[in-house]
Amino acid sequence: MGASNFLAGLLSSDTLLYVGVAGVLIGFLLFTVFVYRRIIWLLKSQEPRKGRRPGWGAGLRNLILILIFVLLSGVLLFGAFFMRAWNAFTYEQAVAEVRVSPGAERQTSFLNLIQLPANNERKSRTYLIRGDQWMVEGDILKWGQLVNFLGLHTRFRFTRLRGRYILTEEEKAKPATIYSLVEKEDHPLWRWLYRHGSGLPFVSTVYGNASYQMADREQRFMVFVGTSGFIIRQKPPLK
Repeated sequence: MGASNFLAGLLSSDTLLYVGVAGVLIGFLLFTVFVYRRIIWLLKSQEPRKGRRPGWGAGLRNLILILIFVLLSGVLLFGAFFMRAWNAFTYEQAVAEVRVSPGAERQTSFLNLIQLPANNERKSRTYLIRGDQWMVEGDILKWGQLVNFLGLHTRFRFTRLRGRYILTEEEKAKPATIYSLVEKEDHPLWRWLYRHGSGLPFVSTVYGNASYQMADREQRFMVFVGTSGFIIRQKPPLK
């Protein structure tokens, strides 16, 4: 485990970025020294010989080695930018675990929602859900591509958990189950962001997002937040 973590650290985008930048800078410094020495050599070639000076063969060899060094450093730098871009635009943060158990009545189920905040203080609560599906709703702040590339990820908050019927007629006629997941639903900051967030620098958009899944049998799901909002992935049941 330690060796794999060490190898993963060496191949991380940050490590490749630092090595690539350092290599390119060193390469350009070596190239500058090379050009400076060749200029001095050309100037002194007009004077009487005073000792041995580097020949064209050695100079060409040094130039090729410097170019290869810069090229390899550039490849590392390109790879670092590619990995950083890939990680930024495919990153998914696990924010909740959902465990579904069918209820005794038809179209009822018990849903255990385990929220996973950044400080690892897991918040767990069980809800009675009426409907064919369960649905989680929330607010999403999507950053612009540049800010996302630099490592700032999508901001969010859960707002509601509800049951959902597949048929519209049942949605109208049958009892609904809706639960608030926040203490202050009409939060002044999010209300301001909805009105003015899209006009802020580095903000792409602010919007509401909802995702739903089936609640007809015992299942376990993980809820993620990506660059596009909430993502639900089914997981194997716990043994």
